[in-house]
Amino acid sequence: MLDIYWWLLWGSLGAAIFSLFLGDAIEGLLDSIFDSIGEFLNPLLLFGTLSVIGGSGVLITKYSELNNFIVLILSILIGVGAYILLYYFLVIPMSNAETSTSISINDLAGKVGDVITTIPAYGMGEVFIESTNGSRNEIAKSFDNVEIIQGTQIVVVQVKDQILYVSELTEL
Repeated sequence: MLDIYWWLLWGSLGAAIFSLFLGDAIEGLLDSIFDSIGEFLNPLLLFGTLSVIGGSGVLITKYSELNNFIVLILSILIGVGAYILLYYFLVIPMSNAETSTSISINDLAGKVGDVITTIPAYGMGEVFIESTNGSRNEIAKSFDNVEIIQGTQIVVVQVKDQILYVSELTEL
């Protein structure tokens, strides 16, 4: 039985390392399967769990006098416990982490910028908006249906259908 645990340990470690390097390619090929299964059955987590089962089986068999069936049950319980801990304390927090520093176009409402292409009264132009996350050019329309000439400072009043509706920024 000890040999089975060793094979499980080394085989699943090898598969986990293989999955670590080529996991994105495999996931791309099997995308529909992974979408239906969900994040809970992550291949890297499954191989890691099999490694824990194999490793705990080796250690319990080698350093205790327990029956093989009890060793198997204990190893599976330890592996399932490791899987649950890794899933809830590593996978979920990492998947909820922000992966981008860019902002959504909908976050531009209320931002101040400059007109770089004149905005006709009933047409579209282009505005330049700077932020701490970087600067960006966006398509804009006049909120008040008045012409806004190039170089004018504007404020974004509304964002609708990926178009910024802007008004000229005037001092009080």
